Amino acid sequence: MESVPDPRCSREKKHVLAEILTCLVAGYVTGHTTLRRCLAWCCRHEKWLKKGLCLKNGIASVATASRLLCRIDEELFLFAFMEWIGEILNTKGIHLAIDGKAIRAAMQKTQGVGAKTPLLLHALDTATGLVVAQLPLKEKANEITGIPELLRLLDIRGSIITIDAIGTQTGIMEQIREQGGHFELMVKRNQPVSYEEIVAQMSELQTESKRMKSDPEYRPKYPETMERYEVYETSEKNRDRYEYRSYQVCNDPEFVTKTKKEWGFIKSVGCVRQTRILLVRDTEGNDITPDPETFRKEGTVRQPRPTSGDSSRDDFQVTGIISDMELTAEEMARIKRSHWAVENILHHVLDDTFREDRSPAKGSKNNLALIRKFAYNLIRIAMIRLSLTCPVTEVMDLFSDDPALLGRYLFNGIESFY
Repeated sequence: MESVPDPRCSREKKHVLAEILTCLVAGYVTGHTTLRRCLAWCCRHEKWLKKGLCLKNGIASVATASRLLCRIDEELFLFAFMEWIGEILNTKGIHLAIDGKAIRAAMQKTQGVGAKTPLLLHALDTATGLVVAQLPLKEKANEITGIPELLRLLDIRGSIITIDAIGTQTGIMEQIREQGGHFELMVKRNQPVSYEEIVAQMSELQTESKRMKSDPEYRPKYPETMERYEVYETSEKNRDRYEYRSYQVCNDPEFVTKTKKEWGFIKSVGCVRQTRILLVRDTEGNDITPDPETFRKEGTVRQPRPTSGDSSRDDFQVTGIISDMELTAEEMARIKRSHWAVENILHHVLDDTFREDRSPAKGSKNNLALIRKFAYNLIRIAMIRLSLTCPVTEVMDLFSDDPALLGRYLFNGIESFY
């Protein structure tokens, strides 16, 4: 925190900026999700905090902390964050998931007209769950223009980059490769021609594969393509539903028109067909959930009309996948599933536990979001080091109840994952 430039002139400095920021991180780590609650906790624990901080003039007021968060240079604060996490985690040769997240309560309104909801781009290491970068999108920018800017901040040599369908742009793919990285990207109806080509070809290959299994004498239309085609299937019961996934991959991408011109670097093309079926029980409590094929034809009492498409809300979802690496179906499945760590263990935690989506802060929203990332990463590091599998809220309770544990991660150096 000492590397963050102080925006105040010398005569204004009653409290040290690094100490204010550290106190805020301590407040969030211990489960306090507003500036007022964070600083109130610090006031109650001021004596203990002085073991690691000077706090010559005590704990700063809410007004002082809020005013400073509005004035701190966002870019320099981000560089300080990235320098800190860069000493703990090397971004080379890892799987980085990139995705955007809105802060809805921070949207500013002028004369009754709603402005654009503030959006943050995050880059997450899927193996550790640590955030390695955050980038606020400017008012007239979008994810397509913001992703290249975020990538330029990162050393991605040897890393695999995954982005949802909005990032499936030729320029973004070329930039990833120029920076020495690899990618696995999703193709949906925002790329209509390529999407239809992938889905149609994979359906045909699926039919050919079934005929070859049922009839050993059958000769497929595309014998060379069939040699480079494979399928990997998974099924699981997830809370109140069953999820079935079929991953198809072909390492002969010639059937996609764009691979002949714009996407000449594509080596693997795939398709994942996912079916979600809500659990159905009879009057005696027995599980009578139908199999995927029956469900798609007839539906259930809970889902009378199964929806089909490429949206995550669809009961039967079909998504195309492209990569510049030759992947097996199992490898493609593992990378795609890992990508959603950015939603499941980051964005969900930020909104549900840190209550970020309800934060009304406007001028300080981006710097306050970065404070949350400091706290989030400290919690994740503690969970990894201590082999904890409990919810984040329980880890916050541990930090709140055990000052020695909090001091170990707040004041002492953290061993790197290199």
